Amino acid sequence: MNTTDFPAAYQSASDLSAASQKAFFRAFLAHMAFLLGAALISTASPSHSWVWALQTVMLLGALACASYLFLSRPEKDWYTGRAIAESIKTVTWRYVVRAEPFNGDDQDAKLKMVKKLDQILQQNKEGAGKLTNHLSKPQITKEMDRVRGLGLSERKEFYLKNRIIDQQNWYASKAKFNRGRVNFYFFILIVTIALAVVFSIVRIIHPAEPYWPTDVLVTVATVILSWIQAKRFQDLATSYTLAAHEISLIHQSAERYQTEDSWSEFVGDAENAFSREHTQWIARRDT
Repeated sequence: MNTTDFPAAYQSASDLSAASQKAFFRAFLAHMAFLLGAALISTASPSHSWVWALQTVMLLGALACASYLFLSRPEKDWYTGRAIAESIKTVTWRYVVRAEPFNGDDQDAKLKMVKKLDQILQQNKEGAGKLTNHLSKPQITKEMDRVRGLGLSERKEFYLKNRIIDQQNWYASKAKFNRGRVNFYFFILIVTIALAVVFSIVRIIHPAEPYWPTDVLVTVATVILSWIQAKRFQDLATSYTLAAHEISLIHQSAERYQTEDSWSEFVGDAENAFSREHTQWIARRDT
């Protein structure tokens, strides 16, 4: 299903998470850029007062970014929005394919779906109060009811294609991407530190030369390491790889479930696996 086919609360939570994530990384990168700029300016000639004024501006910019990150905590809304969105996505898929607790008649299932959505929002009141988008859209969409009305074999095919296989491909792709990022940034980090060492040694040989980029390279190395830690490429690569393998195993067992009751059990196990991975992601981000 498209994101527009999910409940309005999901779309709003997803928007909040995406916007907050962008705000966090923009402020983080701006903070690093200001610090790097200040370090570069420190290599300039001290005879020009405007150079030091510019450095002061850079440091004030870094201070402003740090203050924003500390006071506004955009990463908190990022995590909360994603937690709400993923919780809603899980119950939506259970509803759509008639899995427990939505495997009864349609009217009863709708009442339970509304209660589940309310329960999710009540458990995240602070974040729910910021879900200001898509307020006029329905919580149970026509596409959700259309898929729910399909026969077991069609629902099974729909779920495997649009949930299981889609998630497996997503995790596999993200695992590969994050492994590549780990190798790339650590290579740049090692090269930067190696250059700093070289310039430090050369400075010992030529102490009369007043300007050396050693301090700037050290700052660059710190920026790169901070970026690696903020993005947690290694953690995500490992987590996404394990998730892809687990989903693959779940997919392989799908053929065993041929009745409504057994199908409900299969979907429950699959959604629990998705929820478990996301819960671990939230825990890692909060540390």
